[in-house]
Amino acid sequence: MKKPLLASLLVLTLALLPFTMTSAASKSIGKVKGLRGLVSIQRNGKMKPAFPNDLIYQSDVILTGSDGAIGILLDDNTLISMGPISRVAMDKFAFEPATNEYAMRLKMQHGTFVYQSGLLGKLAPHAVELETPVGRISMLKEDTSFRAKIAE
Repeated sequence: MKKPLLASLLVLTLALLPFTMTSAASKSIGKVKGLRGLVSIQRNGKMKPAFPNDLIYQSDVILTGSDGAIGILLDDNTLISMGPISRVAMDKFAFEPATNEYAMRLKMQHGTFVYQSGLLGKLAPHAVELETPVGRISMLKEDTSFRAKIAE
């Protein structure tokens, strides 16, 4: 009786090991500050509903429904707000002032966005890339903010 239980626990542990290793190896890049309506996070090919204080990771895709809106605060204090029917991919993020490592690439695929630059945009504006279906927005100076509406 103990062998089947032990074998089941071993199989379960081995099955969950890749997920725990991925989570431990991944470092969050920010968190959900607030939301309303339907907002989802696509992570590792799976969709999950978003909630206040959820952590955001590099390679997450954030989607809002027809009544959705979300505010995301990244680790460098960059604020990203999204309106209804919006989609953004958190493609790349590095904010390590101690090692002079800075990078941000967001892919704004459709919807309405407000971007308010944080420390990364102040310390290394050249390292910020905001891609849209029709082109790339690059930071040329410190303390940059903008609003964009991207139609499909």
